[in-house]
Amino acid sequence: MKKILVIGSFMTDLVVKSDKFTEEGETIIGKSFGQFTGGKGANQAVAAARLGGNVEMLGELGNDSFGKDQIKSLDDNNIKHDHVLFTDKASSGIGNPQLDATGHNRIVVVPGANYEFTPADLDKLEDVVRTTDIIILQLEIPLETVYEAIKLGNKYDKTIILNPAPAAKLDPKIAPMVTYMTPNEHEAELITGVKTGTDAGIRKAADALLNQGYKNVLITIGEKGSYFKNAETELSIPAFKVSAMDTTAAGDSYIGAFAYGLANGVSIEDSLHYAAAAAAIAVTKMGAQPSLPTKKEVDEFLEKHNVAQG
Repeated sequence: MKKILVIGSFMTDLVVKSDKFTEEGETIIGKSFGQFTGGKGANQAVAAARLGGNVEMLGELGNDSFGKDQIKSLDDNNIKHDHVLFTDKASSGIGNPQLDATGHNRIVVVPGANYEFTPADLDKLEDVVRTTDIIILQLEIPLETVYEAIKLGNKYDKTIILNPAPAAKLDPKIAPMVTYMTPNEHEAELITGVKTGTDAGIRKAADALLNQGYKNVLITIGEKGSYFKNAETELSIPAFKVSAMDTTAAGDSYIGAFAYGLANGVSIEDSLHYAAAAAAIAVTKMGAQPSLPTKKEVDEFLEKHNVAQG
């Protein structure tokens, strides 16, 4: 099994659930509150590890109780963390998701210590990059650090998965160095300027990203599934229909499961079906990391839905 290195963020999610989202100037009574370890980087690491992946995490935490909880979560999920950094300059990152009655979310994040993780810090950990196989990146750490990770990964010919979330304009020079570009439909629209509200728009956005130099483009489209395209292959993978409770970590579950499939030599198409199943299971549970499924859960889900894995 290939080794997966996640370079990214830690966030503690402070989750409020209510019947509806608040409007400007409005106060409403919420239904529940929960505190969960999260962050796109940590979530994707846990997603891959819970399926049985060989995973290591790099990032930065504050010297506080949230940081301790994050390390405990990594330990609980058998994720290596010997090179995670700690700082007194900022508190650990927090996210504040608000969920409505349908499970849809709106999220505010305060990056905190995540933004203390610099390119110079990463350069000191170059050997960790050199000895891995697949690198997963997101955009909840400084862009300069993401770019440095891409350059280091490219230097050692690693498979690089870039999940451009939260959405941001990116340096076009990185495109040829990224193996898999994995935005959701909204991120794809921001990055390309192409309206993605239709199937034709999704295809056009994927083509725009390929034209920018990305080798493989995977656009996730929520409950509509996902769309994959490279120079040889085009795939539309439907989502599984489930009753959503909390969509907070759906995308992270998808990315972690997709990386797990690649790490185990599974075909791209089968990896996409596996990722779709993992995301479907995740949205039926509350919380970010608590919702991420095990390999047993995903395998049983696929069997129930008569999806064969090659």
